[in-house]
Formats: sequence, C-alpha cells, structure tokens
Amino acid sequence: MTKKNLVSLVLASALLLTLAACGEKAPSGSGSGSGAESTSSSGSQAEQPKVEEVTGGSERERAEEVPLDTKLKSKTVREETQWFSFTTDETENATYAITSVNQTPETSDLRLSVYDGEENQLNQYALDAGQWGGAATLNLDLLPETTYYVKVWADKGDVISYSLILRSPDGQEPENNVAQPGPEAKDELEIFAATNQDDAQLIPLNARLDGKVSRGEGQWYAFSTNSAENATYRLTTVNMTRGTGALNLKVLNQYGEQMHQYTLNAEQSGKASTLDLELPPDTTYYIYLAAEKGDTIQYSLTVHAPEDGAVQR
Repeated sequence: MTKKNLVSLVLASALLLTLAACGEKAPSGSGSGSGAESTSSSGSQAEQPKVEEVTGGSERERAEEVPLDTKLKSKTVREETQWFSFTTDETENATYAITSVNQTPETSDLRLSVYDGEENQLNQYALDAGQWGGAATLNLDLLPETTYYVKVWADKGDVISYSLILRSPDGQEPENNVAQPGPEAKDELEIFAATNQDDAQLIPLNARLDGKVSRGEGQWYAFSTNSAENATYRLTTVNMTRGTGALNLKVLNQYGEQMHQYTLNAEQSGKASTLDLELPPDTTYYIYLAAEKGDTIQYSLTVHAPEDGAVQR
C-alpha cells in the first residue's frame, strides 16, 4: 500500500492507533510486532536504502574503503579506533554530508574526524553523536575524485553500535531519505518506539497515537509529508499524567537538525501543546519524545496534515 493510500485510509476511517511506546522496538526490518504489511514513505513503493555491514581498519593505512550514499552499520571495538576511506565523485565545488547515529543508549559519545591524504584533519572539532540517538552531521567542501579518511571511536572506549553515511550532493536529495517503513493501518495497531533516529518507523498522518515514556528513555518516530505544496503540519501532544514534569518533543530532519527554535513542552496540566511547521512535500522527518525529569508519562500524539495534493497559500 502506498503512502497516499495509507493517508486516505486513515482520514476515511478516523482510526485510533495504540502506540506501544515503552522503549522497545520491533527487530530491524520487521515493520511491527504484528508482522503487518509495510508501507513506503513516498507515493510509489520506494526502495529501502542500501545497507552494508563494515568493520573498519585498525589504522589509517588499513582503512576499509566504503561507498558513498550507502548506510554503513558497524560497532566500535573497545579502546580502539576504526578507519574508513572514501573517494569523492567528479562533482566540482561539492559539499559532502557525513552523518553518524549512536544506536546504543547509555554509552559515551561516538566521535568522528575526517583527514585528507596528507593527514590533515579537516574538521576543527570531532563530530559527536550522543547516546540519545539523534543524527550528527558534518558538512565538508571536498575536492572531486579525491580519497579521504574517516576515523571513528568511542569517547570512553566503550562498545557502540552505530550507522555512518557519506552523502554526495545527489545523495542529499529528499527522495534519498527513507525511514523504516511503518505497518499497515488497522484497529489496535502497535507501532514500536525506537531508541534512535535510524530505527524510527513511519507513523500515519491525521491519526491519534497513545503511548508512554518511562525510565528516562527517549523515543523516536518518523513521518513523511504528503504531496501538498506550501503546507503547514501541526503536531499536537498531550501529557495525560498529573504530577510529572513536562513531556518534551522535537522534530528533526535526516541530518539531526531541529526544525523549530524551541522544544515543544506538554505540561502535566493535560492541556494540548501544538507545534506548527511549514514543511516541503514528500520528505521524511523524525520525532523525538522524552520526559523532562525522567518520569513515566502517558501521552497522545497526532500529526495533522493538509489534504494530499492540496496547495496552501
């Protein structure tokens, strides 16, 4: 089922979805705990991004060569660094986006630096991907058809599972940002929360989801905008648990950049909190939810969208 059909089904049926949001997620690639049919994040059935397991070299001279525009998955080795190499394409005056995600909660930061062939470090400060699971991105202007080296390590030497993607100019186009597919809409549907941005599943537009955060753990979901031009999307969340701190919500893009200036706070009074965002069509975004004081909070969340194909003015 395509995203357009999914949105239409949700609007027509006014479904109430039950969100299993206890920090657990479905196994990677499974879609949901119910094994329901997956839906793509675009109007046509989109291919999932290529994923390649890599290990890296123990030193620069043994760096593992990796491709551009491919999601690389790896794990740090305790107290050791990992080295990768990549070669830029023929594009002149090009900016490359290097994005990593720390997929292991309760660890130190995952750190990354990039070097040229003469061992000059190209980023002044190491790129840090925190254990909260958000993407961290480094943008570098690089020469065409040139080999560069990436050094990855854990700040405190611990073992961290992570992803790494080296995006060329073409790879930075929105259509190349595809989230984990969500399950087909149906009554009493369970969509499992992810612990990091990489594993976030797509949630339906215009449908209320009920969930719970606990134990100070953050949760991730994703949504894709429809084909409406000049559209405003309204995210509404309600903290339904009295005597707690605020429920915090952020919306980020594929690079981990927050799409709004201030975090949305839903207070324990039970009053709805809303965030309006003007977003381009057919693009995936990521929602991060966390309890401000580590409380257990029952909440509802709805992503209100304009009619598919509409033009707002």
